[in-house]
Order: sequence, then structure tokens, then C-alpha cells
Amino acid sequence: MNDFLFSLNIVMPMAGLLAIGYLFKRIGFFSREFISGGKKLCFYVLLSCSLFKNLYDSDLEKIPYRFITFLIFAILAEIGLSFLAAEKIAGRRDQKGVIIQGAFRSNFAYVGIPLASMFFTDPLLLERTASEISLASIFVIPLFNVFAVISLSAYADRKDDANLFKRSFLGILKNPCIISIVCGVMVLLLRQAVPATSYLLRDKIPFVYKILAYLASMSTPFAFLLVGASLDIGRSVSDLKQLIAVVLLKDLIYPALALSAFAFLKIGDGVEFAILVSVFASPTAVTSAIMASEMGGDQDLANEIVAYTTVFSMISLLIIIYTLKITGCL
Repeated sequence: MNDFLFSLNIVMPMAGLLAIGYLFKRIGFFSREFISGGKKLCFYVLLSCSLFKNLYDSDLEKIPYRFITFLIFAILAEIGLSFLAAEKIAGRRDQKGVIIQGAFRSNFAYVGIPLASMFFTDPLLLERTASEISLASIFVIPLFNVFAVISLSAYADRKDDANLFKRSFLGILKNPCIISIVCGVMVLLLRQAVPATSYLLRDKIPFVYKILAYLASMSTPFAFLLVGASLDIGRSVSDLKQLIAVVLLKDLIYPALALSAFAFLKIGDGVEFAILVSVFASPTAVTSAIMASEMGGDQDLANEIVAYTTVFSMISLLIIIYTLKITGCL
């Protein structure tokens, strides 16, 4: 019973905030303009501040190399399986890239990173989780973005647009989360090269650090509210077979494979398991639907994948976390 309550206490705050965000949109408390502006605030400011601050507080000497190596290979394996799955289940060409992206591209920034912070209450474990997930983001976020562009470009209908691929990659380079990661890594490298700069921002100008910390702390609840407000689950489903397949892959099959392989290798502890859950068991990224529309993919299917992987992830996360808890992985 205690293990189930532990799992429930992780999933329910997220589910509650998603539900509140969806309810606020339905009753008109969140207007379309507010949601649009809120997404920009969260994406360009709050999440970027959170990523940079967590990297700033990290230490390159504490990088869990074996875990990061496993994470990279697991993501690449997930992407490869998604390409194979798309060939089997897609009804049309313009669905293939959407299925690939929808199956592997987690909502890591909006959902995954905040989710990992909910696993622990001990300050030391929370600090370590924040540090390791930020170090993991150096690899996870670029991998997800780059392969999303590759998968959609490979099956785009608008192949006459020679600049489509180039524009998409330029968009990745301008991604504020990636810019924040680059800035954070530069600070870490500078700290290694010039130890005197160790924690200059935190120690010498603490008011700037506090502002950064305040903005970073806002990212978790606000991101969940916006994801909930962005859900569109009232529309009719047009491609049920493809949708069910992607939901099963994203919410259950891929997380089960990654977590089972990690448990078999015995190379990490509860913190790493929590991060793996945040990477592989988070629902499909909200931005994937926008990218699919811009690159000639099936926009209706992309929207359905985002909505239903998010809704069903509340159940799958509960199952996954409970299983990890009763098996002693958490």
C-alpha cells in the first residue's frame, strides 16, 4: 500500500496541474492569447532559466559517464525502432515521420525535467537529480530535436522546398533550451579552466542568482498548466490504429524496454531510474505537432498523438513507478 501511495504522490500532482490547466481553458480562464503568450514565457524564459541554473549548480567531474552512455544508446535504439514501426503501421507517407517523432520524442523539457524532481524529498537527492538531469539534457534535447527534423524531412511531402531542412536545423540552433544548455556548458568549462570563477554569480552577485532561481522554480507548475491547457481531447479520432500503436510505444513499450535493460545492467541507482522515467515515459512533446504541420506531416495525427499520449501517460506512469518501487529500483 505504501508503494502505491508513493507512486500516486508522484503522478497526482502532475495529473492535477494538467487537469487544472485543461479546466481553465474550458471555462475561459485561460484565453487562447494567454496560452500562446504563456508558452513563449515558459519556453523562452522559465525552462531556459531552469536548465541553465541546474547546469550552473552542477559539476563536470560528477558526470555519470556510464549512465549518460546508456542513455544515448537507448535513445538511438528507440529512434531506430520507431523508424521500423512507422514502416509497418503508417497508412500514408505523410504519417511516417509523424509516427516516428511521436513515438520517441518525449516532452522532456515541459514534463520530463519537472517530473524527475517529484521522485524525492531528501534535499541531497533532489540536488543530485537536478544536476544529473541537467547534464543528461546536454545530450537528450539535441538528440530529440535533430532526429525529429530528420524523421519528418525524410517523409515530407513538400520535397520541392530545398530550404526546408536547412530552416529546420537553424530553428534547432535558435532553440532557447539548446542555447541555455550551451551557455551552461560554457560556464562549466570555464570553471574547470579558471577555478577562480567557480561560483562567481552565486557568491558575488547573489541577487542575480536569486532572480534566476525564482524564474527556474516557476517552470514546473506553469509548464504543467500550459500542457494541460494545450490538450485537445474532444476531437474525433481519424486514425485509431496508428494512434493506439504510438500511444503503446511511447507510454509503455519503450519505457519498459529502457528500464528493463538498465536494471539488467545494474549500472545505476534510484536517481538514474527517475531520470530514465522522465526521458522515456514522458508523453510526446507538444511542439512535435507544430513541427509536423510546418514540415508537411499529418497534423491531425500529430495533434492526436500529443493529446492521447499525455492523457494515458497518467496511467502508464503510475504503473511504471509502482513497478520500480516494488522491485526496489526506487
